[in-house]
Amino acid sequence: MKKKDIAVIGLGTFGYELAMQLAKNGHHVLVVDKDEKKVNQIKDDVDIAIVADITDPDVLKKIQITTFDSVILSMSSNLESSILSIVHMKKMNVPYIIGKANTHIQQEILLKIGADEVILPEVSTAIQLAEKITHPNILEEFVVNDDTLLMEVLIPERFQGKTLKELDLRRKYGLNIIMYSRGGKTEVISSPDFAFEKGDIIFVIGKESVIKKTLL
Repeated sequence: MKKKDIAVIGLGTFGYELAMQLAKNGHHVLVVDKDEKKVNQIKDDVDIAIVADITDPDVLKKIQITTFDSVILSMSSNLESSILSIVHMKKMNVPYIIGKANTHIQQEILLKIGADEVILPEVSTAIQLAEKITHPNILEEFVVNDDTLLMEVLIPERFQGKTLKELDLRRKYGLNIIMYSRGGKTEVISSPDFAFEKGDIIFVIGKESVIKKTLL
């Protein structure tokens, strides 16, 4: 994993947890907030923690904001501050700006003024929960490219006792089962005669729609 230089602006619940997780994942993290108490709470867990007003272009220059791979603005409760910050950063050619919004209207506004990406955490959480309820067999999923995913899936009951050769998923559906996990041990599937058992977890690569239609 390539370590990145990331600035997190705003230490509300979302910004704080995001900065902590990024730091735990080994990235170089700078956090900025106007609240000294919040900055002091996190300063020992990130590389740099600063008390400052990010809407001030002089502050952006001082912290060398253009040197960061990504800047994440997590203060969605203050739309004006997000707008001013994005405008200043676009003028300075910050490489990648991620905004946080509470509504779709806020999302549209931030995208129009120059944010490269705007997330809606509550919407994302709702979608994830609905997906979890709808497809409980999906344990984890990872994006490979635009339309291909690697999914960790609990084996369907109809696959139990059948071999990889019998299922013939690659030829029929373009799906590749590359690994399985059984009893806490994960191994690569090297033989087409490998037979699946109840409780097996498989790792399958393919188009999301095909995986869900075929395995769930």
